[in-house]
Amino acid sequence: MKRILLSSAVVLALTVAGGAAYKASADTTPPPPDMAQPPGPPPSGPWGGPGGPGRSWGKAGWGPGRGLERDEKFSLFAPVSNKDLSVSDVKIIASAILLEHGNHAWSVADIDAEPDKSIQFSFTTQHGDVIATFAIDPATGRIKRIS
Repeated sequence: MKRILLSSAVVLALTVAGGAAYKASADTTPPPPDMAQPPGPPPSGPWGGPGGPGRSWGKAGWGPGRGLERDEKFSLFAPVSNKDLSVSDVKIIASAILLEHGNHAWSVADIDAEPDKSIQFSFTTQHGDVIATFAIDPATGRIKRIS
């Protein structure tokens, strides 16, 4: 019984001594940097863009309308100065917009080439009601809502 008490006292003494040594080493660590000073430059990603912990790729940090999905050096296709879209191309693009948003109920209708060289189309319901009308520039592919 004396042995058990003595060994327990030794284990307790070693534990207390180890804890005290650990606390002493923890107290000597330098304080955190002053937060009043701005941090250094943000870390950059593998291609020089924003990256690192807590940073995201995409539109954040690239400015309006920019991001990896729109950056030409990451695209699969070279930009074309004149896309020369036809009426059938516009119908395909408008249908793809509906599918991209998961809308299988609406359809594309009233596709007409206008005198100002734009091509107009409308999204309609299953009953033929017009939801919205758009114009697309066949040279640039930019879409503008008309109504």
